Amino acid sequence: MEITGKCACGQVAFSVTGTPSGVVSCHCKTCQRLHGNYNPMIVAEKTDVVFTKEDGLTWYESSADARRGFCSHCGSALFKQQITGPKMLVAVGSLDDTSMWKNIKNVFAEEAGGYYLMPPQA
Repeated sequence: MEITGKCACGQVAFSVTGTPSGVVSCHCKTCQRLHGNYNPMIVAEKTDVVFTKEDGLTWYESSADARRGFCSHCGSALFKQQITGPKMLVAVGSLDDTSMWKNIKNVFAEEAGGYYLMPPQA
């Protein structure tokens, strides 16, 4: 399986191979601030994510153990990556085809905003 995606302006593009997880929706306050809402992501191995264009890719260390990848041209929030671990989370909204993805897990649900309904789990 190969999944493709990109930022809004196309300055960051990527493909994901392997078998990523279903959608994990993070409701933490950091994701709400960075994405303007909760953050639905697929979880992939870092080695399965290949950048086909990375002109705008910029990384921001958001905590001691994670960094966030975004496009410095258009501002699209695209990735969360463990600094020392093997996983990378990819924002579902950045994928070219989202039709196959279903929410399988909600994390940090206790921090969910009161302005939206919790997405159902598959």
